[in-house]
Amino acid sequence: MSTEPSTAADLKRWLTSYGGFFHPLVSLSQGKFGLSAVAQDTINVDTTIVSCPFSLVIDMERALHALIALLGNSTFVDLQSWSERQLICTYICFHWIFSDSSPIPDVLRHIPYLKSLPPADALLTPLHFTPSEFEAFRGTNIYGATRDRQESWSAEWSQCQTFIYAVNPDWVEKYTWDKYLIASTYLSSRAFPSTLLSRSPTLQTTPSSYPILLPGVDTLNHSRGQPVSWCTSYPERNTEERDDLATISIVSHTTTHLGEEVFNNYGLKANDELILGYGFSLLQNPDDKITLQLGGSPNKWAIGRHASGAEGLWNEVRQLVAETPEEIGYEDDLEAAQVLLEMVQKKYDVLPEVPDEKDATIRPAVRLMLEHYLEGQRDILLSLKSYFGEKQESAIEAAREEGIELVFDDE
Repeated sequence: MSTEPSTAADLKRWLTSYGGFFHPLVSLSQGKFGLSAVAQDTINVDTTIVSCPFSLVIDMERALHALIALLGNSTFVDLQSWSERQLICTYICFHWIFSDSSPIPDVLRHIPYLKSLPPADALLTPLHFTPSEFEAFRGTNIYGATRDRQESWSAEWSQCQTFIYAVNPDWVEKYTWDKYLIASTYLSSRAFPSTLLSRSPTLQTTPSSYPILLPGVDTLNHSRGQPVSWCTSYPERNTEERDDLATISIVSHTTTHLGEEVFNNYGLKANDELILGYGFSLLQNPDDKITLQLGGSPNKWAIGRHASGAEGLWNEVRQLVAETPEEIGYEDDLEAAQVLLEMVQKKYDVLPEVPDEKDATIRPAVRLMLEHYLEGQRDILLSLKSYFGEKQESAIEAAREEGIELVFDDE
């Protein structure tokens, strides 16, 4: 049996003291970027790996309740206007605000969980990149999305900081942007949808679902296609939708042998989502996509490998260039193809190159993410170039059938 780090052992003890569960053959080992679950002997198929009681789930209701207790009942109305991220991340930050206090307020019960999470220097989402690392992504969708995220999260933090200052100025000294960023990164990289807490748990989000944290359960890393099931267990004869005595569990449907890592499955995610939200990527990720949008259009088209999903973008441009959208001819198709081929080529040309391995300003893990991401983007753009090229050839053939031979100037 391997020796677990003290933070992992404390996490297990804390989780089980509230009715949670870790399979006895699962050991938590400390890696460079956080804890991993490893089998200490063969774990058979269809085995429950880990369970988290609802009483330890970090969701907006629990965060709101705790913040009202800390900030006072008079803050209830204002706190209700905060977003799920503001509530949950501020709840997390208050654990650090009171970290030197004795005793810590009872409503802050997640100290063992937070101590088990990766330190700030192990977080690899883009907002934790160095300036050189972030600049290496210039020309990609990730670059712009990171700027947008920085602006959004910073505005949220500023609003919360101003509110907390009015209640207790001393707390604001520890309620820093760095702490809020770490809490927000924990939420983005470890959150699951609240739909998992239903009696029929699912990873499918809904308009009313929101992110939640599942202590213990989130120690399992992602493996695409890993067969797992989510199960909820309620006390006997309980019919309520939510009950703190209920548990949410992951059941693994594969045999895990001695020394192998025990995985979860986060669902199908492209590398841009994995990098932005989680801080890792997959080699030749089959779920990669690129989002394209025409200037002035509200439509965003997520195009996958093999130009999957390109038909909608093609049809939108055909409608835009046609004088009579109800009667689209080969001239319209030629123009649409030309517009889209130029769009794709321009997108391809601005993609950056992967920095040289000798560049010490780029960490190897960040360089690898960029390499994986660019491979997917270039592959999709080349498939789009082929797709729209075929549309162009079809339009030329349609013109020939009408007795018109098109001549193009060589450039």
